[in-house]
Amino acid sequence: MKITKGQTAPDFAITDIYGKEIKLSSYKGKKIMLGFFRNVNCPFCNLRVHELKKLREKFEEAGLQMIFVFESKPELLKMSIFHTEVSPIPLIGDPSKVLYKQFGVEQSVVKLLSTFFTKGMMDDMKAGKALNLPEDKEATTTLIPADFLIDENFKIATAHYGGHLNDHISIQDIKNFAGI
Repeated sequence: MKITKGQTAPDFAITDIYGKEIKLSSYKGKKIMLGFFRNVNCPFCNLRVHELKKLREKFEEAGLQMIFVFESKPELLKMSIFHTEVSPIPLIGDPSKVLYKQFGVEQSVVKLLSTFFTKGMMDDMKAGKALNLPEDKEATTTLIPADFLIDENFKIATAHYGGHLNDHISIQDIKNFAGI
């Protein structure tokens, strides 16, 4: 079931790829950007993570914490220098898709196919592939990204479910939420 604006964020406790327990409710009192990505090899997801990673310090200064969830196993995420450089942002491997189900992140063949009609798709694919990331043979090809902005009171301020593989909440919307 999809999460909606105003709803209390579903809590979870899980270990990130660095061995640190991440309990979402422990961030109560702070703003949170919770991003659900596809897999370690997704070119669109990796470009997005890179874009967000560059803004990490600015976001943290504004009191926004980011948490990233991938469907790949933690071992695969650790194999990627690109992903280990995301630290100290919590990076969670969720191959069983427990968190994906909890937050209503969907799989869709139609949305997968619509990706091929989006502007800049080929350029993004080439740029993402140039990162030379490990392959995830167990990855789901139809998993669609989602982003959640959670306020200090642990309420969903924005629930953004992607319309295609490269559809995330805008950076400007995240900045506005953070007060930047």
